[in-house]
Amino acid sequence: MRLLEASLPRDHDLYILGDTHEGNAAQYEKGLRNTVAEILGNDMAYFVHLGDACETTTVDSKHYDPRTLTKDPETGMIPSIPQVQAENVAEQFRPISSRCLAWLMGNHERRAMNYTDLLHDILKGIERKDVYGGYSCKLGVRDRAGQLMYKAFLYHGKTLAQSRAGSEKQKRANQESSLQRLLSPLAGDCAIMAMGHTHRLIISRPVKRLYLHDDGRDLHQSHITHVQSAEYIDPENRFYVNSGSFLRTQVVGFDSYSEIAGYAPVELGYAVAHVRDGLIRDVEERTI
Repeated sequence: MRLLEASLPRDHDLYILGDTHEGNAAQYEKGLRNTVAEILGNDMAYFVHLGDACETTTVDSKHYDPRTLTKDPETGMIPSIPQVQAENVAEQFRPISSRCLAWLMGNHERRAMNYTDLLHDILKGIERKDVYGGYSCKLGVRDRAGQLMYKAFLYHGKTLAQSRAGSEKQKRANQESSLQRLLSPLAGDCAIMAMGHTHRLIISRPVKRLYLHDDGRDLHQSHITHVQSAEYIDPENRFYVNSGSFLRTQVVGFDSYSEIAGYAPVELGYAVAHVRDGLIRDVEERTI
């Protein structure tokens, strides 16, 4: 567990993205370029990356298929190796390196841990080793005066169960519930709890809950409120995010791993938390 901190303006947008999979031929490269350009052009924008920046599929992997990998940019022949993928990621994100608050290691980077730390190489390439988040971290966000605005729990993630409900609405509700059940026990003081890995773009927002009370003369109604910087935040009052991806499930010309596994198509994209006057007003889905 890493504990990271950032000092930001009280009005800002936090882009929560990940699973960019450099080196995979199914990567939606145009969408990634546009996202980097959007962050660069938004003076209020900052970002966290939740891991799997590199594909890291080597010849000893059961999923290895050179047809699904991009070619080495120098030779134009053999598939790119993880080290080259890390260099490419650094090149892609260098224009917005000053906006990065945390960068996690995904299970794809962990494939190379027996010989190199790809996350370290990426962050060295953008000169931001201070945002190394490991597989999970907590990010404390303070205003320029040093006052804590909120904390975010960031985790690369694990598999979420597929819902077998009959209707799409119920499936969506089940997915949001599964995401909350997975993340909520992992930290008690984080207003945002986010993970990647599944490639699904899911946002579960705080539930508005009514209660009645009296003043000795009459009944009144109110809603349960919370302080986003509190030591403990009720699990129903947090934002839960599954951050989507930039990897297409199907591509014309070859059989992707997702296609072979029979994965249903997912929305490509990421999430953006809108913070105004120090409060998280909403977390928005952004599809690309």
